[in-house]
Amino acid sequence: MNLERGNMLELRRKLFHFLSILLLIIPVKFFPFWLNVFLFLSAILLNLLIIFRVSPFYNIFEVFIKLFEREKNLETPGIQSLWAILGVFISYLLFGENAVVGIVVLALGDGFSGLVGYYFGRRKLFYNPKKSLEGTLAFFTASFLGLLLFTDFCEAFVISLICAVLESLPLKLDDNFYIPVLASFLGEVL
Repeated sequence: MNLERGNMLELRRKLFHFLSILLLIIPVKFFPFWLNVFLFLSAILLNLLIIFRVSPFYNIFEVFIKLFEREKNLETPGIQSLWAILGVFISYLLFGENAVVGIVVLALGDGFSGLVGYYFGRRKLFYNPKKSLEGTLAFFTASFLGLLLFTDFCEAFVISLICAVLESLPLKLDDNFYIPVLASFLGEVL
């Protein structure tokens, strides 16, 4: 893969990641429960149709897949989007409006850690060489600053720290799923 194409792809992916996930705050905060359930289930169904390449749905979104999907995910395009939607949906079902905490951490923390790690990550973590110290610090900082809009200082600090550490671990489960659930849970109990 061309290095320049890879750089642009990651930048496009992360910008899309920020915007699309942050937009989920609007329905979670302002739409009625039944409408949110309908919207989340529709998004899950659409993702499944794309993953299984069902026409005409796959064909309609093929241009987005080519713009935003990494080569390693082309076998199951949209799988990371599905994990994110499932994570936010479960957070919403379990914690209601506190799902906003999970949305902020997933959008900002995961988004900025990916960008900073990709472009500036030099110090690999000894327990996970796929992650960098710079990316993990970016995860914490972006999550913390974003959460200050919705929580107090101590809660934002604890949630950001725990989620940054967990995201840096070499776990098999997709972080797009467990990060919003964990952050929302912490927002509920703190």
